[in-house]
Amino acid sequence: MSLTRFLFATDLHGDMQDTGAVAALHEFVKAWKPSIRVFGGDLFDFRALRRGASAEERSESMSMDVDAGLRFLSSFRPNYYLRGNHCERLWDLAVNGKGVEADYAQKGVRDIEARCAKMKCEVLPYHKRDGVLKIGHLKMLHGFYAGVTATRQHGLTYGACLHGHTHTIDEASVAGLERRAARGVGALCKLDMPYNSRMPVTLRHAHGWAYGVINDKTGSYHVWQAEKIDDLWLLPSSIKSLAGPKH
Repeated sequence: MSLTRFLFATDLHGDMQDTGAVAALHEFVKAWKPSIRVFGGDLFDFRALRRGASAEERSESMSMDVDAGLRFLSSFRPNYYLRGNHCERLWDLAVNGKGVEADYAQKGVRDIEARCAKMKCEVLPYHKRDGVLKIGHLKMLHGFYAGVTATRQHGLTYGACLHGHTHTIDEASVAGLERRAARGVGALCKLDMPYNSRMPVTLRHAHGWAYGVINDKTGSYHVWQAEKIDDLWLLPSSIKSLAGPKH
């Protein structure tokens, strides 16, 4: 049986990243050595580009945010980069913006896409259909639902999948003849952001990423969750072939 190792990490948010979680991820990558590395979106925060951004946010420089995202991209070196809703703000501005803003956005898009092309990283848009990566029987996507039922909703729509977007570690199994378990894998960004300081629901947010193996012949898979508990990272990854009783 040939098994391919993969890793799915998401939600860095550029200069809003949690440096401890990112350092732990890089250390784990060296040990796990995944053949397939997927970054699941929101590489940048781009808060100055969001709809309803305050005057203070719009006046911020984005250079630190962009530099932080690109440094991570160069060190993580994903095979696939699934753009998230925060990332897509730049691509939307490049198409729909005007004047200097559109020029800046177009240059930013070209720079990011050229960097990804150089490292042979495929870029997928933030899109309900075209932004879904399929590896074996498992799908990977940034995420389109929010709230406490988000992971279940992803399972109902996409079946067996890994998603980001919610910044939570969650799992929901959906009834069906085939295995359909959806998983929210946590985030690499700070858990406490300026915008969510008065939102108790965001206490569900957690640091983590997902990793596992895909059977190259059958497409079957197994997923483990990396999660930080107190000051420890829990990283289960045992693979054994056990002989059961003969009937």
